[in-house]
Amino acid sequence: MPHVLEAPIVLVPTPCASTAAPKKLLTWRELQAYDPESEPWQKQFSRRYTHHSELMDVLNKVEDVDQSVYRQFSISVTPYMAQLMDRNDPNCPIRLQYLPSFHEQTQPGFATMLDELGEEKDTIPGTSVVHRYPRRVLFLVSNTCAALCRFCTRKRMVSQPSGSVHKDEIEASIDYIASNPNIDDVLLSGGDPLTFTDERLDEILGAIRSRAPHVRFLRIGSRMVVQLPTRVTPELCAVLEKHRVQMVNIHINHHKEITPLLRQRVKMLQKAGVMMGLQTVCLKGVNDSVEVMRELFMQAIEMGVRPYYVYSTDMVEGAHHFIVPHRRMLELYEGLRGWISGPAVPTFIVDGLGGLGKLPIIPSYVREEALPDGSGTTIHCRNYAGKTVEMPGLGQHFSLPTQSN
Repeated sequence: MPHVLEAPIVLVPTPCASTAAPKKLLTWRELQAYDPESEPWQKQFSRRYTHHSELMDVLNKVEDVDQSVYRQFSISVTPYMAQLMDRNDPNCPIRLQYLPSFHEQTQPGFATMLDELGEEKDTIPGTSVVHRYPRRVLFLVSNTCAALCRFCTRKRMVSQPSGSVHKDEIEASIDYIASNPNIDDVLLSGGDPLTFTDERLDEILGAIRSRAPHVRFLRIGSRMVVQLPTRVTPELCAVLEKHRVQMVNIHINHHKEITPLLRQRVKMLQKAGVMMGLQTVCLKGVNDSVEVMRELFMQAIEMGVRPYYVYSTDMVEGAHHFIVPHRRMLELYEGLRGWISGPAVPTFIVDGLGGLGKLPIIPSYVREEALPDGSGTTIHCRNYAGKTVEMPGLGQHFSLPTQSN
């Protein structure tokens, strides 16, 4: 008898008790008076700002972009994230990540590269599983996010989505994972898996665990934890613990996003046995500063969240103004390694076009050079402070000097 998820997979939060749509917070005073913990997460989800004009009386100096921006990519900002924005500074690192810019309107940029990372060619037909690496898969379960990042690599999916990944795709995806015993690592992503209700997550995670016992590592990628921390509830934590979700990777780009509320909800996940990882995108004007990155990663490690990746901005439409040059990324890495705690230093990567995969961006601290006489090689080493030493014993064809009798 085939396995079927009984309830349809619909990416719409559970309705609130009241049938009336929650009032949007259209003035600065209303926004500042709002307490994100005063209502269920679903209600705040329904209060999201979906047009920049709704923020005109909330924030000053909001760029009045034209509708061409919306044809490329929608807007979505939770009240909680809006509270973190500087009211008067248009270059606020939180504002830059979420509010549309004239850059998107006048220079759309990489317009033809809709799937620049080649995910679709690696997607198993009839499923939403991207199988690029031998033993791990990306399982795209959702087309919805709590808020939309202007640099999103999956704009083709999450902007004005149909509302869900169809339940038949979810079912076929789980069948594929279950029928491939070599798959031992499954990452749920989207969109954002936490836009599901707890009941939907329980079904999907339970199906993976029961039908694919060979999966050893089950993890979730979510920015909703940061964009709407009240999504993390005791009920959600119970679901994750029940199905042994070993890791949740969250996405933070600036230390202004780390608040007491976020720390509290991260602690709830940790108490449920979930390891916490951090992914960051290197964004011009947001975090392309050694000082900002040092503070971000030290605050992350302080709350028990291990920095994992720093991504180069992907070449997606409307994101060209965020791209940080490769050389600057090397400089940023050099400003971290040796200067902050080792576990706080993430791996810097570029996602290769066309499905090449994640490629590390690493300065050369150790180099091999040929010996002048051609007899082998020697190794030159450099530390974080620029001090150097030669280590010939690590070179090719090295032999200890003979001792005379």
